[in-house]
Amino acid sequence: MRERAPRSVLIVRLSSIGDVIHTLPAYTALRNGWPSTHLGWAVEPAAAPLLRRIPNGPRVHVLDTQAWRRGFWRRETLRSIRGTINQLRESRYELALDFQGLTKSAIFARLSGAQVWGLANRDLREPLASRLYDVSASASDREGHIIERSLHLAETAGVSISKSYFPPVYNSEDSSLVASELDRLGVEQFIVMHGSANWQSKRWPLEQQATAGRDLYRQTGMTIFWTWGPGEQHEAHHIATTAGEGNMAAFSTTLPQLAALLNRAQLFVGGDSAPLHLAVANQTPTVGVFGPTSPHRLGPIDPADQVVTSLQPCSYCHQRRCPLGTRACLETLTASDVVAAALKRLSTSVAKEVNQSHAG
Repeated sequence: MRERAPRSVLIVRLSSIGDVIHTLPAYTALRNGWPSTHLGWAVEPAAAPLLRRIPNGPRVHVLDTQAWRRGFWRRETLRSIRGTINQLRESRYELALDFQGLTKSAIFARLSGAQVWGLANRDLREPLASRLYDVSASASDREGHIIERSLHLAETAGVSISKSYFPPVYNSEDSSLVASELDRLGVEQFIVMHGSANWQSKRWPLEQQATAGRDLYRQTGMTIFWTWGPGEQHEAHHIATTAGEGNMAAFSTTLPQLAALLNRAQLFVGGDSAPLHLAVANQTPTVGVFGPTSPHRLGPIDPADQVVTSLQPCSYCHQRRCPLGTRACLETLTASDVVAAALKRLSTSVAKEVNQSHAG
């Protein structure tokens, strides 16, 4: 633990979008614990728009490491890398906190010129990163949520984690645009569903998704919006068309606008992906569909939220592609399992609203 608040701190959490979202409570703990400290954040392009929406948020340093890898030996790439490193060093960060635990994140933390603190060796995905740390945190709970692991590093640095929360990642303009689109469509109550994911192993079968969307509309009367990311629009339209009445592919949104849409939703249903983590950050009632990744480490944190998982012997393998080629952890989940969980979560949400209205 540090004896005094540092003058400036660089948060290093480059990706993925969900992992960046999981680091937000640690950010607010740092902001509230060290209110006079200048905060910066090194992040890849995909999640940068969310960080830029945080009120009085961190200085955002965009590191396009994927583009750099694709064209590493090009002159413009080397110029971009050098410019980014110079920007980090010119910011004169006193402390860098590596919340990612990869060799590349540790390298950029070190190149900032700051003293580098990182996760415990046991918590690192790439233990080589620890060789670049000046200080490593003590080991956190191996089975604990990734949010708790990030908070543990912030607490090790010297801040109280009692004032940690998810800050808003959308603004009034995002809310207004979403409201206008909903008015145009004549939609008031709706459920957001998202079935795609970057990992092939996380994708719940399309037929089951469509059946769940159809049955949820029939049982709730709420419009079902199927959201989509880059390259997923055709899939969202296909699922919505297959599901039929009451289902539609969502209108195009930026990430902050998606956060604003989720803030208005009655429920979110989907797998381990950025929209699920945005829903959790917005305190939107959530049903998480989990197969190869652990809901204990990555799932919703509200006890009222629901998790649907099949608990196969091979579950929680954390592999991008199913090692067995069967995807049994998701193929064995049925639409009825998900619909039952969704109806249960909706009933809990309605009961909470009724109790709050009576208390008021």
